[in-house]
Amino acid sequence: MESALSFSTPRFHNTLLDSSHTVATAALYQDSKVMRLIGDPLSEVQSRAVVTQFLKNNQKPWPAQKVWAITSADSNTFCGIQMLRKEAGSNEAEIGIMLRREANGRGVAVEAMGALARFGLNSLGLTAITATFDKKHLATKRLVTTLGFEESTFVEPKEADSRFFYYHLKGN
Repeated sequence: MESALSFSTPRFHNTLLDSSHTVATAALYQDSKVMRLIGDPLSEVQSRAVVTQFLKNNQKPWPAQKVWAITSADSNTFCGIQMLRKEAGSNEAEIGIMLRREANGRGVAVEAMGALARFGLNSLGLTAITATFDKKHLATKRLVTTLGFEESTFVEPKEADSRFFYYHLKGN
């Protein structure tokens, strides 16, 4: 049975992360190239703890952080994960995506994250979505601008960090 929080695009299924994706998701956090502009790679124990927390959050009702597995519609190959994190009492959420190296440069991020942003705005009642990322991560900057995000002109001073870009996508 499809979850109300699942959605698809022509090439990808986006389903809430479940235990069948534990090993592949943990591997993302252990891969130094995937993590190069996010932080230090995690150990196997640390990465499994992160995935365990994702699985726990996915069991909670929205607006808990949700993490989706991105899989190829034709081969069911795991491509990566993406997430929305919404704070209670707010109609805005933060978005993020991590892809296996093999999925880079194939349009996965544009298609999957674009679908997640539309899903958040159209189906989850969000009024805006924010993407925060390292200024060195130029591929992410291209991704979010392609999806219609605009650089944020207002970030709370206590939250601002000059190492990061803050991009915002507003709903209709």
